[in-house]
Amino acid sequence: MAELLHTIISAKQLSVVFQPIINIISHSIIGYEALARGPKNSELERPDKLFSVAAELGVLARLEYACREVACQSFVDQQLPGTLFLNMSPLSFTDSHYRDGVTLAILRRLNLSPERVVFELTEKQPMDDCDILRDACEHFQRQGFAVAIDDLGAGYAGLRIWSEINPDYVKIDRHFITGIERSAVKREFVRFMLDIAQRIGNKVIAEGIETEQEFTTLAALGVEYMQGYYLARPNAQPPLVVPAHIQIGRAVPRSHDPFRQTLREVTVYEETISPTLSAGDVVNKLRSDVRITCLPVVSDAGAPVGMISRSELLNTFSWRYSYELHANKPVADFISPRTLIMSIDAELHAAGRLVTEDPAQNLSVDILVHDQGRYVGVAKVRRLLRSIADEKLRAARHSNPLTGLPGNVPLYEWIDQLLCQRSDFIVAYCDINHFKPFNDAFGYRCGDDVIIMLGQLLCELVDPECDFVGHVGGDDFVVVLQSQDWQARCGNILERFSAAVAQSLPADQRDYWSPDREGRRRRFGPLTLAIGCVHPDSSANMTHHHVAMLLADAKHRAKELGGSQLFVSRRRAPAALADNGAA
Repeated sequence: MAELLHTIISAKQLSVVFQPIINIISHSIIGYEALARGPKNSELERPDKLFSVAAELGVLARLEYACREVACQSFVDQQLPGTLFLNMSPLSFTDSHYRDGVTLAILRRLNLSPERVVFELTEKQPMDDCDILRDACEHFQRQGFAVAIDDLGAGYAGLRIWSEINPDYVKIDRHFITGIERSAVKREFVRFMLDIAQRIGNKVIAEGIETEQEFTTLAALGVEYMQGYYLARPNAQPPLVVPAHIQIGRAVPRSHDPFRQTLREVTVYEETISPTLSAGDVVNKLRSDVRITCLPVVSDAGAPVGMISRSELLNTFSWRYSYELHANKPVADFISPRTLIMSIDAELHAAGRLVTEDPAQNLSVDILVHDQGRYVGVAKVRRLLRSIADEKLRAARHSNPLTGLPGNVPLYEWIDQLLCQRSDFIVAYCDINHFKPFNDAFGYRCGDDVIIMLGQLLCELVDPECDFVGHVGGDDFVVVLQSQDWQARCGNILERFSAAVAQSLPADQRDYWSPDREGRRRRFGPLTLAIGCVHPDSSANMTHHHVAMLLADAKHRAKELGGSQLFVSRRRAPAALADNGAA
């Protein structure tokens, strides 16, 4: 094995395949990850075997250098666009012999700029000395290379390495991607990583995407860079443009709406039986596997017929002579009368009500789920009820305790989804002027009453079918409007707030003396409301962070006007994006 590996390295008997990394916002390929393979039909053809043997023999850095040279040559020969992502282990990353100048020598020979190369630092090996790792990272970055952390969350150092070396890219491990459309926990982890990366200026790549559901969920969360089999498989001659099946900008399925969970979240595929199968065969099947609680019955055309309940069928066959009477009958004759057949887009809460409000409903009979009339799986009742409970807990956790309205996290999710869908919407920031002096003068109870009144007013004056009201803290509310008459609604909010203040507050609370922010005692008039509105360009603003920058400026302008005022900003993207030609 050692002799074979030595021959492979010295003769560079390696092949390389490339997997594209796609920017779903610009609908372009930003680069390719190079993946090495050993000689075909050899013992070391598989990359896991090739690199593990090299590590055991202490020649991992030599092997990675050879792979680097072959990958760069193939990348240049094919004139691939964008950047080249090269995997490196921490040991090779910090090996000065293979670090100092050798990669630059390859690039100079191939006329390839270092700015077009990204070193991916894998986490699959322990690396205790972060100082050495940080020095190596800075060394490469000074030479013009970019650095990425590969498989973030799967290795040894995790967040520590991220904080120590401050890479240009972080690649989220596929563990957090697989089945993310069904896991609220994974979505929270990805949202957490995106938020950190946004704050410190790193780019996030989601890798290992294998299904359309994973793709659309990540798009709704605001992930901009993606990689995986669903987008394109590794290939010696990879595509030069985004594959046609990647429909950027299409509407995200409503099931990914964080405020309208559907049966898609809890549906799993289960093997079916034919309605013509004999009842005796089904009884034998149930008796041979005690784990089966029910069986979906589906016609040859794929239409759901009903559910066979284990308890109901075995109870029927428990009577004397029942086997002789019923064994040869089609199982369709024994479908549970409590069968529920629902669309995959049905809301969880609606399904939950059907299951729990009927006292005769058998909770062991799962729900048959169809998509446009064709069977797609079953919704497990236990999982359904648990998801509803989790959803309620999550809503409570992210709601403002005073008004019960959604807080920052649901608001961010809503805006990110609208941006992903390329929807047209307005965001209004509502802030009560001089609220602190009022609160100081009359106490928190009176202040809370005003905040609750404003929250109720906003909910009354928006369209509940398409608008969203969030309470982001204190006297600050954010309203996301898709109503066509949004400007008239904002005007009504200002008028109704002024009228409510005049009617509900005593005279001494409408005109009073109180210290201002500088501590000087001054006279204040009735409370007024400032509303700053922005109309984000969905093709330029990538995440809620960009919308927040627009909104902060609009709020400031509205408050500068004084009194109850509506300010509508003409800016549709933050200045930094506009300067880069994004707007």
